[in-house]
Amino acid sequence: MTAHSLPDQTRAAMRIEVDTIRAIVCFILVLHHMVGISPDYGLELPWENTVSIVSHTTQDMRMPIFSFISGMVFARATGLLPDARTVIRKKARRLLLPMAVVGSLFWLARFVTGGDPMPYPMIFVTSFAHYWFLQASFLIMTAFVLLTCVFGGPHHKTVALGLGALGILWWGFAILPFPMTNWFSIVNAVFLLPFFMSGYLLTQTPELRQKLRTHPLARSVGAALLVIGLVIGWNIATHNLDLTGLPRRLIAIYLGFSACFGLIMLRLSSGFLARIGAYSYAIYLFHVFFTALTTKLWHATGQPIPLLAIVILGLMLGTGGPMILQNLILRWPLAGAACLGLPLDKLRARKLATQPSGA
Repeated sequence: MTAHSLPDQTRAAMRIEVDTIRAIVCFILVLHHMVGISPDYGLELPWENTVSIVSHTTQDMRMPIFSFISGMVFARATGLLPDARTVIRKKARRLLLPMAVVGSLFWLARFVTGGDPMPYPMIFVTSFAHYWFLQASFLIMTAFVLLTCVFGGPHHKTVALGLGALGILWWGFAILPFPMTNWFSIVNAVFLLPFFMSGYLLTQTPELRQKLRTHPLARSVGAALLVIGLVIGWNIATHNLDLTGLPRRLIAIYLGFSACFGLIMLRLSSGFLARIGAYSYAIYLFHVFFTALTTKLWHATGQPIPLLAIVILGLMLGTGGPMILQNLILRWPLAGAACLGLPLDKLRARKLATQPSGA
């Protein structure tokens, strides 16, 4: 069985489920950047504040979910990877070009507003803000494509299993040292390897995905995975569970997997959320501009509205703003190519197709 052999109705339902998950993790990410990584950032909330605890509860789940979904999409888009150069070139355009362009805009925004950004050239070669995910994803995809070419297309699942295991052993058990500088977000890439490869393998094994979706106990197991993961995450956020070293790394891997497979098995499906999830890439790229503006204005005006109100407003602006911005960007093919990494020829063809015939 292949993914394309599934009934159209099933594939459509799967797409809605994945886009629903995308929307959920986008809201989680926007909340994270509203709150900030510590009381010195964002809304400047103390660790014990409930909103801060809620945000930090998912700290080990957010990016694994994004990477898991990226692996699922990568599997659909590339098949058995017949042309490594084409795949790598497309992924460089889709990931690295927006990283450079939008990352530069964010670096400039920080510089102008009195932030303390790293030296500008370093944003292209080391981890910068949340754009590290694009560097890490490109490293993962490139490594997988090249190794698949070396070992042969029929062995792509074995390569995926090997890379996933390498990520667990390297990051979780620290069998190899990491560089002192996080060049091109390699440390993050190693952490995300098992999640990306799990998403890839799940899409390449549609009969397994169907079992995870349709088994009578699937939703119950999925809910249990999420509840257990969230309880552990809450206790870490409240410092009731204080782990370091190997146990902390392994629990982070567990929490990532519990979130990924818990959401897949729970089969959450919402047309409204799916429409938001379809804009997940734009939300990922641009939400920080809107959350930063919201929090800075809130502080500058003396916090005129309650905390919960500013959080809700920030969530709305952090998701809705990028959605509107994407539609504006797509009016200009060059902007769509530079900021979203979309193919310039297709953007130009799309623009011509939408113009009046007499234009």
